[in-house]
Amino acid sequence: MDLSRYIITQDASELVAEKRLTIVFGSAEVAPFSKTGGLADVAASLPTALAQRGHNVVVFTPLYGHLDPHQMRMSRRLKPLEVPRQAKTQDKVEATLWETRLSHGVQVCFVQADDYFGREGLYGYDDQSFEDNADRFSFFGRAIVEFTRRHALPVDVMHCNDWHTGLAPVYASHYYADEFADITTMLTIHNLAYQGKFTPDDFQFTGLPKSFADTSKVFDANGDLNFLKSGIQYADRITTVSPGYADEIQTAERGEALHELLSERSGDLEGITNGADYNVWSPDVDRHIEVQYDVESLNGKRRNKADLQHRMGLPIRPTLPMVGVISRLTEQKGIDVLIPTVRTLLSDVKSDRDGFQLVVLGEGNKEYRDQLQQLQQDFPNRVAFHHGHSEPLAHRIQAGADILAVPSRYEPCGLTQIYAMRYGTVPVVHATGGLADTVSDLRDDPDTGTGFVFNELTEDAFAGALERACAAYRNYRRWRPLMVRAMNRDFSWDESARRYESLYMAGIRDEMAAE
Repeated sequence: MDLSRYIITQDASELVAEKRLTIVFGSAEVAPFSKTGGLADVAASLPTALAQRGHNVVVFTPLYGHLDPHQMRMSRRLKPLEVPRQAKTQDKVEATLWETRLSHGVQVCFVQADDYFGREGLYGYDDQSFEDNADRFSFFGRAIVEFTRRHALPVDVMHCNDWHTGLAPVYASHYYADEFADITTMLTIHNLAYQGKFTPDDFQFTGLPKSFADTSKVFDANGDLNFLKSGIQYADRITTVSPGYADEIQTAERGEALHELLSERSGDLEGITNGADYNVWSPDVDRHIEVQYDVESLNGKRRNKADLQHRMGLPIRPTLPMVGVISRLTEQKGIDVLIPTVRTLLSDVKSDRDGFQLVVLGEGNKEYRDQLQQLQQDFPNRVAFHHGHSEPLAHRIQAGADILAVPSRYEPCGLTQIYAMRYGTVPVVHATGGLADTVSDLRDDPDTGTGFVFNELTEDAFAGALERACAAYRNYRRWRPLMVRAMNRDFSWDESARRYESLYMAGIRDEMAAE
């Protein structure tokens, strides 16, 4: 009999789950230790939300070269992890395991294998991937499986994330089918465009038998070794990060050549919108911003706007709407549409009282970086651009901007627009994926709208949405209720964690029924 629910502990009040599960959460990046995008935030926040519901969660991730376990006061496991690189037991690599904890008891376990991860950079430098990434993340996928097998408590769920972990369900199914019969394997697709594609010659690094090389199990239609496709085929359950994106990736337009496979597995595929960590992204607790504020003290937002204008070298103009952009500088993010749209709109400004200011934070494509720098030179009182990643500046833009522009071509979920609403920064978004799921247009419903949505990714459509937003900003009696509605939207992780928990339990029930 399971008596755990009757045992009073520090977190007993938070034990609300039907059954306490043990979950191994494999991710190539985890905030605040390693981060290139939203995956890192999810890998920290979702496990925390699951732990708050009473589950035992351990996040498994690489120890990259920039992480010093001694300086970070991590604990070292006495017994190394043995990771076979060939077949079931051959060519074992001994890896050191280091541990620390997030809030609510979430354990983070780092696998130290310096030949694979003991270098600066997670996946490469300057948009150039490391040549041995197939070897590195074959090792990581196998390490997740070996860690799961040897965990101190029997594991109920092995939750993998993105292509870096795509081979883990393959190894679990092929080598350890009996051991994993009672373990649900889940793969979450955070962005289908990144699939972990490698040459056929890189198959040797997987350690899988040659019989796999003669099938479509790990290769795609172009003949590439494809880590993500492998995971999709072998995982028990598949999720992605919004309902809209789950539908989109089953179409030829957005399916990145995997739409047929995803359609075949539609019964095992579900979209769950990412949540926001309001312990980090909320203006009433944010330590990065000049003045903390909430719905009852919106004057604090005006002071943050003035602080942002000052920091970015722009004239302090309270009545001029400020548009913020926090984004990778890529075509996916619609930067190629944003730049000419802004140039056209600012070129048409006749008065200092008209138009808007723009603050951009981002890194990526050099062509877009050069264009943004030129835009800043051409409109020095209107445009400020910071190249690179700055977590404090990202928070200051959310708090200081009036409008957040997200013209992504596609967006699996998007977190910036969710964060923005909490700060009373009204989003202008392209109607795609998670953006369409989370932002409703003011024009469609003046009483419940939370932003401005445009349907076609064209300069004219984007310009129209920006102009609508700027016009609304100049009518404060209309703008303030819009800000308040946005701030009151709740995208906390609890509901998303409940849905993941439900899928975990459904997988466990399926396994019990199969027995």
